[in-house]
Amino acid sequence: MHVVKRGGRRERLDISKIRIVIDFACKDIDVDPMELELDAQIQFRDGITTKEIQQLLIRTAAEKVSPQTPQWQYVAARLLLYDLYKDVGHLRGYKVKDKINGKYKPYNPDSFYRLVKEYAEKGIYGEYLLENYTEEEFNELARYIDPDRDLLFNYTGIKVLADRYLVRDEDGNIIELPQEMYMLIAMTLAIPERKEERLKYAKLFYDLMSRHEISLATPTLMNARRTHTQLSSCFVLTVEDDLYDIFDNVQKAGQISKFAGGLGIYLGKIRATGSPIRKFKGASSGVLPVVKILNDVMIYVDQLGMRKGSASITLDIWHKDVLDFLEVKTNVGDERKKAHDIHPAISIPDLFMKRLRVGEKWTLFDPYYCKNVKDGKNLEDFYGKEFEELYERLERELPPEAKKEVDAFELWKRLLTVVFETGEPYIFFRDTANRLNPNKHCGMVYSSNLCSEIIQNMSATQHIEDSLDAETGIITHRKRSGDVVVCNLGSINLGKVYTKEDMERVVPLLVRMLDNVISINYYAIKEAEYTNRRYRAIGIGVSNYHYCLVKNHIPWESEKHLEFADELFERIAYYAIKGSMELAKERGRYPLFEGSDWSKGIFFGRTAEENQKISKNGFDWIGLAEEVKKHGMRNAYLIALMPTGSTSLIIGATPSIDPIFAKYYKEENMSGILPQVPPEIDKYFWHYKSAYNIDQEWVIRAGAVRQKWIDQAQSLNLFIDPEQIDGPKLSRLYELAWELGLKTVYYCRSKSMTDIEECESCSA
Repeated sequence: MHVVKRGGRRERLDISKIRIVIDFACKDIDVDPMELELDAQIQFRDGITTKEIQQLLIRTAAEKVSPQTPQWQYVAARLLLYDLYKDVGHLRGYKVKDKINGKYKPYNPDSFYRLVKEYAEKGIYGEYLLENYTEEEFNELARYIDPDRDLLFNYTGIKVLADRYLVRDEDGNIIELPQEMYMLIAMTLAIPERKEERLKYAKLFYDLMSRHEISLATPTLMNARRTHTQLSSCFVLTVEDDLYDIFDNVQKAGQISKFAGGLGIYLGKIRATGSPIRKFKGASSGVLPVVKILNDVMIYVDQLGMRKGSASITLDIWHKDVLDFLEVKTNVGDERKKAHDIHPAISIPDLFMKRLRVGEKWTLFDPYYCKNVKDGKNLEDFYGKEFEELYERLERELPPEAKKEVDAFELWKRLLTVVFETGEPYIFFRDTANRLNPNKHCGMVYSSNLCSEIIQNMSATQHIEDSLDAETGIITHRKRSGDVVVCNLGSINLGKVYTKEDMERVVPLLVRMLDNVISINYYAIKEAEYTNRRYRAIGIGVSNYHYCLVKNHIPWESEKHLEFADELFERIAYYAIKGSMELAKERGRYPLFEGSDWSKGIFFGRTAEENQKISKNGFDWIGLAEEVKKHGMRNAYLIALMPTGSTSLIIGATPSIDPIFAKYYKEENMSGILPQVPPEIDKYFWHYKSAYNIDQEWVIRAGAVRQKWIDQAQSLNLFIDPEQIDGPKLSRLYELAWELGLKTVYYCRSKSMTDIEECESCSA
């Protein structure tokens, strides 16, 4: 009987070679290799391929994963890695020995430079790698690569990495190995460093990624080292009440989505249905047609067929079209008013929540009549006490056609009903967000982004003129850029990095990496480049939060959890600010630093003395504030807890700040059906509590404690069991989120809703 090798060569079947591979996969793991061989039940036939045999072994090992035997996920990972080593070795023309021994080397450092050179010439890798690193430097970095770090991957991690992140050639063959991917990303992100320090930082960045101490956002992992370095996750647009600007933003949305950016879009400035156009009454079609156009753009610009574009669209709860907007994703009503592929979000001021409490009426306005209400600004350009005074004045003064009175409770009830049915809209508490905005001196926040964790200044672009050169036929469009928010994200793996010493080492390096992302980024639209360079905003998040609690023997529903979170996120905040300040010493402060809260020694809405007083770590907040006043900050925004769906899968972590979904389940995505167990489930089985069994008030209370040390926001999900919750309980959760100072609430996930799509744009 013969087998067919990867290159097409036939050779006699040798069972011992299969056992060598199985022994490699099971080495130093507490499993029985014979059990895998027996359970695989390989049906040998003449002409069976070695690839078929390997795939059967991988599938068998993956199916054996359970909470009692989670170690099989590492056996399956090694089998898949072995398959990958063989494929890449064959493609690149170097020998990966069948006989695995102590000298076995799956990586060939000598081929690293040739790999990049060959595929840069084909337009797959970026030429900038060859322009910034010599062949000798390539070889030094290739020798620095540690193949043993591949053994940190579990099966899901390496499967997701291979299917979606590792670079492929024109024929779809994977050309790079996992550690080479990490090194090439590190080399890309080290390019802005001084030449004499570039190798040092490339190695440091590589270590952080390859040890799974941090993870970077999906666009960064995908595009760093490629020709188009679009490394940012999400963009937030502000649409003016102007036909030119509406369609200019439609075009921007298409361009951003083309390069895999997620979108947040604020439509609160657009006039309502029935509003006048050029003094013709009842002419406007309102917000919904614009929502539908954007919905269709997201479907059409499908990111090379990989996935649909994705956008969150925000409307204010006082907008006259809000009731129709709430229904865009429900399955009842006029289908012509539906937009099933966008994610609705509602912006809510404190005034609405106050009136809800006392059962008062609420007035919906047409934004057309709310322009130039004070100092040339519109109603939506204010927050807090000023907003409330202007809102109440407009209630009294506007003509009947400009407003509509509703019952605040009935509107809230409708909103919660839609949340219960669809898991959305996302909620944005605008007063809290603006009150605690460290850059309120130079802007306003109208909404959050696609994943509800970014809170940064926004403004609409102003169109100046179009001019024609009659001789050449060249038309020039002139406009003044607004603030288009850009999210540059990375996350800390709290399963590995949570002590003061580790945070001090890792967080400043992550700040540096993300600041470098800004310097080398490819911008699909010029407004994004303008904003990114003025603010240099980054977002540091976390993954493996639940595992970090579990390994420290801390129950989710406990005061101990709140104390631990307080201490942990103070560390992240302190070292992020310190890291950005040190970077400002070296590279200069962000251009809009003067006048910011940072420049006044106010961090997270508190003075240095107040932070010193509540510090659980004994940090010198007063000394840090003085240093920041003196040297400035490199980055206008620092911390944002994004969802980490796909990148958590890669590093085998629990996602973001969420509790685990279940102790065992099967994740279904582009890579197929993948077995999921939390880290060390066999050791901590009784310590883990799944999301739907946790009292969600503890989720919100923990979020409020973390928010103390976060300058932006959190992708905070709620998890509800429809059989265990009613309207008043759901209302209480959202009211509690507002009371305790959360800026946003992301999805409300229900046991009955299994098809909520995970945002990949912010995944870090």
